[in-house]
Amino acid sequence: MKQAAKLLNVAYNTFKKYAKLYEVFDPSKSNVGISRGISGGVKQPELSNIFAGNQPTYSTTKLLHRCFREGYLKEECSNCGEERYRASDMSKPLMLDYMDDDSTNKELINLRVLCFNCFFIMKGKRLKVKQPRNIREFQKATANLFSSE
Repeated sequence: MKQAAKLLNVAYNTFKKYAKLYEVFDPSKSNVGISRGISGGVKQPELSNIFAGNQPTYSTTKLLHRCFREGYLKEECSNCGEERYRASDMSKPLMLDYMDDDSTNKELINLRVLCFNCFFIMKGKRLKVKQPRNIREFQKATANLFSSE
């Protein structure tokens, strides 16, 4: 039935509604499902293996979301407590921070969650994050304004 809905390019629930209306709805008992064209898929490594250092190149973003989902880290800034969602994309502006600045050291004790503001305030100069030109000009103009008084 799902394959028929897919073939007709309609939502499964819509197909199901009309199939029941015309008494042709007969779901299979096998529950095989629709092939998605993926053979096997990629199995994600266990978080315990990542924390033990066995996966030093594991994606920081994936690790952050898995730690949230599995309850290892709270979904808020560990410095200021910021936990609001952005209205534009309904996500939380949080980053995973490595306290020793070594992104291959993925031990749980070395990880913390920071909002963008806290990250750039705490780590910006140390990590040599380049400020945009307009911000540098604004800072110079502000410094000149208050230094002349």
